[in-house]
Amino acid sequence: MTAPSNLVSLRITEDDLMMLDARVGLDGARNRSDVIRQAIQQFLNGQPLVQGMDSVRIPLGHGDKKSLGILYELQGTTPEIAAQEGLSLYIASATKALAQRNDQLEDLLADAKESTMRHKEYHE
Repeated sequence: MTAPSNLVSLRITEDDLMMLDARVGLDGARNRSDVIRQAIQQFLNGQPLVQGMDSVRIPLGHGDKKSLGILYELQGTTPEIAAQEGLSLYIASATKALAQRNDQLEDLLADAKESTMRHKEYHE
């Protein structure tokens, strides 16, 4: 049995209405109300539980969805956990690459300064 629902009216642009109508028939949505309910649930479920945190939405292709489904069956890893671990690995890799580039740039700068500065032995 479904919970009682309330009627809510809202104003949206023609463009938004066209995009809304384009979603009818997809993912089990039979009408505009179903699409709006799904959108609200997706929005609310995707919100972080801690103030000050943000969430990221990642579109997944069929292959990725299938792979994540298998990973979940084998290890219990949810798509959210996989995305969090992937983001952490990316940040670590990017930070390491930036640090290496900064070290290289600092070395080049030191070499350039050394080659252009007057040496003490040439001064009297």
